[in-house]
Amino acid sequence: MIVKSKVPDSQSLRIVQTALLIHAPTTAVWQNIIRVPAISARELPASWVRTVGFPRPVEATLSHEGVGGVRNASFTGGLVFTETIDHWDTLRDLSFRIHANADNISPTTLDEHVKVGGRYFDVLEGEYALEPLANGDTLLHLSSRERVSTHFNVYAGFWTDAVMRSIQSSILQVIKHRSEGESVRTASNAS
Repeated sequence: MIVKSKVPDSQSLRIVQTALLIHAPTTAVWQNIIRVPAISARELPASWVRTVGFPRPVEATLSHEGVGGVRNASFTGGLVFTETIDHWDTLRDLSFRIHANADNISPTTLDEHVKVGGRYFDVLEGEYALEPLANGDTLLHLSSRERVSTHFNVYAGFWTDAVMRSIQSSILQVIKHRSEGESVRTASNAS
């Protein structure tokens, strides 16, 4: 017989940060952040997170630019993050509140313990910060604030941080590849 604990799960708020150097100006990087057209599977680097079945990013749409705009970040398996923009500083910073549309996620996509927007785990906020460098490159920062609610938050947090860092790294790699490609095309068109 299994006895469930009557002690409520504790809650831990965590921040995961990732950064990547991009050899392109902030103008190119910014355009690849605010809207992300369809991402092909070949654009994504290999990732242990997708190997174990976590959905891959598909695209991010934007209703309108500026505060109050809504980005819908879609992943395979029906996972959609509705991201409501609460800070917009063109070419510098974009932050948003996140709501995971968990109702559309197939029960076979994620276990209840790692289901985004579920009882045990949720991603609450995200932020892109662009740091222009003197040589014309951009250092792109991506951070997210997440909630972990278990009886073993230190252990669970280790894994949720690793998952978020892997997802962030994949998304940054797509932005890097696209931004650097645009920068090269712009330079060759100017010649």
